Amino acid sequence: MQQRIICIIAGQRAGTTALQHAMHATGAVRNYGEIFQTRLDRVDGDRHTFVSFVRQNNIALSDTIASTGAAIAARQYLDWLREGAGSRHVLIDVKLNAWSALSPAWRYPHEEPFFLARLKEERAVLLLVWRKNLAEQVLSLFIARELGIWHNLSARRLAGRTITAPIKQLERLSTLICRSESDMNEHLQDYSDKISIAYEDLYRDGELTESFKFALHAQTGIELSLRPLRIRPNVSKRDIVTNYEEAAAAISAIAAKYRLT
Repeated sequence: MQQRIICIIAGQRAGTTALQHAMHATGAVRNYGEIFQTRLDRVDGDRHTFVSFVRQNNIALSDTIASTGAAIAARQYLDWLREGAGSRHVLIDVKLNAWSALSPAWRYPHEEPFFLARLKEERAVLLLVWRKNLAEQVLSLFIARELGIWHNLSARRLAGRTITAPIKQLERLSTLICRSESDMNEHLQDYSDKISIAYEDLYRDGELTESFKFALHAQTGIELSLRPLRIRPNVSKRDIVTNYEEAAAAISAIAAKYRLT
């Protein structure tokens, strides 16, 4: 099939890394990962992030502050990714809180992201992933940030450490995630080249579901027949977060308040 841009859209800790690995393993995509990554240690190791692109091409922030300049930068960047992918599809990951990384100055907070509109113009396949169990997602993110362990959490690496969750802080984070998901659903409502799926419906017993494989094939022609490289932590969050029940209940209340389902 003709080369497509495939953009995974999700909050952090929504299972997108494993999904990237599974799609990359087919050989049908060039996986560029999180293109708006700004951590310097990761940016320097990946010459295809947007930050690396603007550095290499001497693009200044002042060049993108107006819509015309931002549109030029977006087009050049996407063309650059397409060229690097050759005959393969372009796979990128944009987190819910990363869309403003390439955007002109005059934008309303809940307006459709500028870069999302550019992807729509390219007829990109937009893959929105969210988690029904918001408490597990938010607490997983909290643990990863606090311990600095983003993958392969084990009892050995944990070394008996426990942490107490700041309830108010996690309630604010949960609210931001829910509002961002709501906005994104609204932006994609009338867009046809999309797949919207819950994390819980994306995986079954560590494998991608047949319904998702069928949907992705229909959009891109990609055959996902390989087992994804999904690694499950062997430590329960209840054993790490000292006030787990209180935190989970508070986050679930936020989900019930802001989500329709």
